[in-house]
Amino acid sequence: MKKSILLPVDFSAHSNNAVKYAVDLATKKGYSIHLYHNYTSASAVFEEETGPIGKRSPIFKADLLIKDLAEQIKLSNATLEVTTQCERGMITETLPEIALPDRFDFVIMGTKGITNDDSQLIGSTTYVISKKAKIPVLAIPTEASFESIDKVGLLSNFKEEEVQTVQDFVNIMGKDFELKLMHVHYDHSSENRIEDKLEVWKYKIKKHIGVTNIAIEIDSIQGDIEDLDTVPEVINEMIHSEKIKILLVTRSRKSFFERVFTRSVAKALFSHPLVPIFFTKA
Repeated sequence: MKKSILLPVDFSAHSNNAVKYAVDLATKKGYSIHLYHNYTSASAVFEEETGPIGKRSPIFKADLLIKDLAEQIKLSNATLEVTTQCERGMITETLPEIALPDRFDFVIMGTKGITNDDSQLIGSTTYVISKKAKIPVLAIPTEASFESIDKVGLLSNFKEEEVQTVQDFVNIMGKDFELKLMHVHYDHSSENRIEDKLEVWKYKIKKHIGVTNIAIEIDSIQGDIEDLDTVPEVINEMIHSEKIKILLVTRSRKSFFERVFTRSVAKALFSHPLVPIFFTKA
């Protein structure tokens, strides 16, 4: 069965870049795309269209914009199946209601929306949807472009849910990539023990999912164990040095990464990510 991407749009530059990424991915993989928009004060401005008997009938601006966007996509990707939907409501409430496994396989959206609020981690809308949606969310940075997904990083803190995160990603993207198990720690003396634990994770992933090209990447930081401020910087350096194309993050209630999200310095990683981030909900 053909996989389907749920693609919320607000016609901003951030959104348009996510659309381009989604179109390139969908074209390569043979997926379909469902463009989705919630009316805003800007997109609900009325315009008029001539009806079949010459009468002028009002329509929403967004209805025209999303129709034009779908047509532009089809012009350069004739075989790509594109559907559209506009409705009233708050996207953080309406989108999770339709982001269901029996309708779509995953969500793709920009890390920022039309407000471009840099004070919010990865964009408040994207973050809320990553928490609420029952399917994975792939958040696309503004400057990211689709390229061969040959190296994927998994942020690991030895939670069982992380194995399911890899499975969710494989279900969507396949197994043709190298997986880097990435862990950041404070205590140099514990590095051998950490590496042993990651070796167990490698075995679990190989056995249960069938991903065989797996490597381990461990790095450390200095400072008080309660201070997580430098963690995003270390992770970003790992992403850069290892040429990671997509970062996998497991969102579990008590995880290390949930605590990272609460710190303002995490903007270095999550507000301005170097690569697309694939979220799954444990």
